[in-house]
Amino acid sequence: MSRAAALQSRAAIAVLMLALTGCAGQEPLPPTPIPRVEVPAGAADMSQLPELTAPATCAGYVALTFDDGPTELTSDLRAVLDHYEIPGVFFNTGAQEQARPREVERTKAAGHQLGNHSMTHPDLLAGDLTAALADIDAATVVHRDLGHDAPTLFRPPYGSTSSALRAAVESRGMLEVLWTVDSKDFEAGTAEQVVEQSKGMTDGGILLLHDGKPLTVEALPRIIEHYYAQDLCFGEVVAADTELPTDVGLTHRARATKQEP
Repeated sequence: MSRAAALQSRAAIAVLMLALTGCAGQEPLPPTPIPRVEVPAGAADMSQLPELTAPATCAGYVALTFDDGPTELTSDLRAVLDHYEIPGVFFNTGAQEQARPREVERTKAAGHQLGNHSMTHPDLLAGDLTAALADIDAATVVHRDLGHDAPTLFRPPYGSTSSALRAAVESRGMLEVLWTVDSKDFEAGTAEQVVEQSKGMTDGGILLLHDGKPLTVEALPRIIEHYYAQDLCFGEVVAADTELPTDVGLTHRARATKQEP
């Protein structure tokens, strides 16, 4: 059996075991190290990036979040963020983390936050709660198998969530994070569209972007430039003191704030 097939088999077994045992309130399976294949990180060309100056005084903080990674473009996104010394939040799927474990390590080592985005990216409300939690827990198993602490942030695919799902996720020690502005980069035809659709955040705002989209990489410096012009800086995602509105008609208790050293 190939390495990829073996990892897929393990993930399937993890999902099945979690579903059979009912999942709720249970600890994820103990970590079993996943073998790594060293792949050199491809360095993105930073020579064409504009020179940007962060505000001398930050009027507030917003957060850049990237779903569905890691992908072949994660290193490019990370290179842009690192060039401007800006933190990001990467909501990865378990399947993609299995496929690109080194990218997970590099993103964490660069100081970016990592979140759970489920194992297989389903609509978690399409089935029952037990199945949804099995898929979420399987992603946590993968993350821990790679040698990382269990994620403390969670984003439901498509923003599809419920009060029961949110409560179950919180019982697992994760904060549910939605978003306040959707870049809609998955359907944009130009980088300029991504930039325009990324505008509108205020202090505490959270922007939804996607890993694996070339237009997102192209648009990212201009998104940063736009918010710098509003005297807004970029920070990390933390729990809020109160319920805050989101772009999907729901509320959550997540906001952007200054990243702690």
